[in-house]
Amino acid sequence: ILNRVKHLESIGYTFEGADASVHLMILHSTRGYCPPFRILDYSAQVYDNNMDSASRVLEKGKLEHANGMGSSTARATIKVRTLNLDDEAYTSGDAPLAFIDRLEVSDGNGPVDALSSALKRALSPPHPFLNTIELTDYKVRILDPEKATGATTRVMIDFEDTTTGESWTTVSVDRNVISASLNALVDGFEYALVQHSDSCVLCDDAY
Repeated sequence: ILNRVKHLESIGYTFEGADASVHLMILHSTRGYCPPFRILDYSAQVYDNNMDSASRVLEKGKLEHANGMGSSTARATIKVRTLNLDDEAYTSGDAPLAFIDRLEVSDGNGPVDALSSALKRALSPPHPFLNTIELTDYKVRILDPEKATGATTRVMIDFEDTTTGESWTTVSVDRNVISASLNALVDGFEYALVQHSDSCVLCDDAY
């Protein structure tokens, strides 16, 4: 674990204040740990019909007032493998599956917001506890600005359980800010399930 932490810190990770990511790192290195879900694939798209940065703000306000939406939107599609808790699966004559694949689509204010909504939508049916989880902060830091748009980004996301008030933070690093964001989102939701839900039963051979 120590060697892995040193390597991750050498490429830009910082675990100060990101106890949830450290906790999951230890769990994933533990023999027999079975995560409650797995991301199979995802995509994120952004649509915009106004590329003028100055007028976009003004027009977006007018459109939101008139239509409830702006000139740009983001849409995310995500496919996850998680527990199959469908009652019908257990009442039918066939043997129930231990897991099920769920595909969800969601719009958002940006690609990260859309991914967060799609992930929660995919996981909430078997894990309704996640409906009480909210994202309270999202921070991005450029680690090597001299590389401009090819720079490595570090993403940190704060989560809160609105029922108990408990909060936690996850961290991820990637040259693709969307990938870094999704990894931090996945860690945040996985940590919530590990800490508060009796659902870690999927094993590697189920994937």
